[in-house]
Amino acid sequence: MKTGSTFIVSFGLASLSFFLNAGAQPSETAATVGAEAASVEALVSAARAAAQTDRNRESADLFARAIELAPQRRAEWLQEYADQLVYSGRSAQAVPLYREALTLPRTRDQQMRLLKGLGTALLWAGRPSQARTVLQTYLQEKPGDQDARRLLGRALSWGGRQREAIAHLEQLLRDHPDDQEARVQLAQAQAWTGRSDQAEEALAGVTQPRDDARRLREDLALAQAPRTMLDTQRSSQSDNLDIVALRLSHSLSFDSGRGTAGARLERFDYEKEDGSDSAQVTRPMLYGRYRLNDAFELNIEAGRDRIEPRSGPARQPAVYASWLTWRPSDLFRFDLSTSQNTFDNLRSLRLGLTLRQDGLSMDFTPSERERYTARIDRASYSDGNHRDGGQLEAEYRWLNQPEAWVGLKHTRFSFERQLDNGYFNPLAFNSTQLTLRTLWRPDGYDGRWDLGAYAAIGRENAQPDGSKPIYDLSLRAGLRIDARTRLEARAQRFSSRTSSSGFARSTVGLALERKW
Repeated sequence: MKTGSTFIVSFGLASLSFFLNAGAQPSETAATVGAEAASVEALVSAARAAAQTDRNRESADLFARAIELAPQRRAEWLQEYADQLVYSGRSAQAVPLYREALTLPRTRDQQMRLLKGLGTALLWAGRPSQARTVLQTYLQEKPGDQDARRLLGRALSWGGRQREAIAHLEQLLRDHPDDQEARVQLAQAQAWTGRSDQAEEALAGVTQPRDDARRLREDLALAQAPRTMLDTQRSSQSDNLDIVALRLSHSLSFDSGRGTAGARLERFDYEKEDGSDSAQVTRPMLYGRYRLNDAFELNIEAGRDRIEPRSGPARQPAVYASWLTWRPSDLFRFDLSTSQNTFDNLRSLRLGLTLRQDGLSMDFTPSERERYTARIDRASYSDGNHRDGGQLEAEYRWLNQPEAWVGLKHTRFSFERQLDNGYFNPLAFNSTQLTLRTLWRPDGYDGRWDLGAYAAIGRENAQPDGSKPIYDLSLRAGLRIDARTRLEARAQRFSSRTSSSGFARSTVGLALERKW
């Protein structure tokens, strides 16, 4: 009996303990859930408090943590999270969040706020053409949103559509003549079209102290300052010819920056590595540029070469170049050009040959990410030869920072006759190249450094010489020593028969620019 009684008592106590503990589980779980909910609410409250004091990065990170802990409430906080990403300089991360939020059930006002947020994020993420489309859709329903109209003006300008931006901002200023920010945007767009005179007039209407207006005034004054440049480079060719070039130029601006006039002195020394042959070319030049109106700009430079070969008489042919640029719209640019020049090989220099070339080019830029170019030209040589040629090129920008472009270039030309006067002279030639170029500013647009690289790789075919690979590789590094002084170093290596010598060439150069 004792044993049985003990078992019954033990079983009863164990059962009681089980039921008591089982009854306690829901209370503990509820407490844990409540604590987590309170923790999430605290995160959201802290995120909103940080946003109110412009601690946007901290706010975005807190919203991200809250969404991680309570994913079922993601839709509730998605817009606030995206907004704070934009304000903290992470617009590219915000774009897919706005797009996601727009797919969820929303009121019309909420959809409009998200649409404006998406346009803003696209703009600051470096996609102004996409931002333009979104903001235009938004403004169809909210035409009175002054801030959105300014954003659209910026998207048009950053997307390369300066004329559209100017017209849009001028209308905005007619509706809101006291909008100082829009007035600065207008001046910037006018400056980017080459009309610094109009930009100065627009800035005269900015009556309140503004950092962006001050910086733009400084940039305009610096762009119009007298400019001196010293440039030197050395090239070595696979045919054992060395070329040393030295250039010194000085230019002045006039008519509020619409025009430029200057003088340049160039010296070229050509010498075989073994010292067996050489020539010197001295080239004084005068040059000028004038913006006739919003659509037309004229550039002219002219001078005379003095060619002094080691053997043979000195020669003094005229050299010049002139081109008229016509921009009928933001999308198209046409250049009509004519020029006469000498060559960079010893035989052509000794013979005193010149090349007269007339050309026409068209650039089509449908967006800030695409560029298409077509060129045709006809060249007449002083030895009686003639050449007809053309080129097609397409580029696509696939990265914003660093700026990176990939493209394709096709070139072809043909000669009337095949002579032996030093310059590259096949009966027919064509080449196709894949191109890559990049520009990187490690410290941002206002930083001291800018680094560039270019590569073109492909194949060329010349008749009667056959087919061979070609390449062109170059690097460039620029350092802004101070606001008025810039130093640039560059290096290039290319192999192509399209050069006048038709050989591989390596070049290094250094340039110093000073604005006074």
